[in-house]
Amino acid sequence: MKKSIVTLAKGLQAQMTTSKRNDGTKYYHLKENHPAWMTDVIHGVHGDKLPDDTTYEFIDDALDIICELEDDAPEDDIRETIFERTEADVYTSNLTAWLHARNDHVYYLTEVLEEMDIKDGFQALAAAQQKHKEEVALDMVNELEKQA
Repeated sequence: MKKSIVTLAKGLQAQMTTSKRNDGTKYYHLKENHPAWMTDVIHGVHGDKLPDDTTYEFIDDALDIICELEDDAPEDDIRETIFERTEADVYTSNLTAWLHARNDHVYYLTEVLEEMDIKDGFQALAAAQQKHKEEVALDMVNELEKQA
């Protein structure tokens, strides 16, 4: 029997946890002894990039959104909900920390500046981060669909 995206997301969410590094920073990861398919999903969402804290955090955010849906929610409804509910951080310090976290985050900023008529730096950063969060969430749906 084919499992739903939401059911798989709930299973994955149950295996996600946070820990603290020696410097006190929080990071997300899978619990030990998790099913192998979960690693495949996480790696699929990361694509050709090395695992990073930002993507793991955005994966966790995406799981929160997906897991609030009914188990039999159609994929189109899941995607629509992601676009409706995904939001950028409201604090400038969080947005600049996101931008600083990886050099390739500047490409999201470049994309929104090219695509939108934004003249405000805060709005540009927020739109760029939201674009990244949506991309991670949609990649999560695609990877979960492969597992379903």
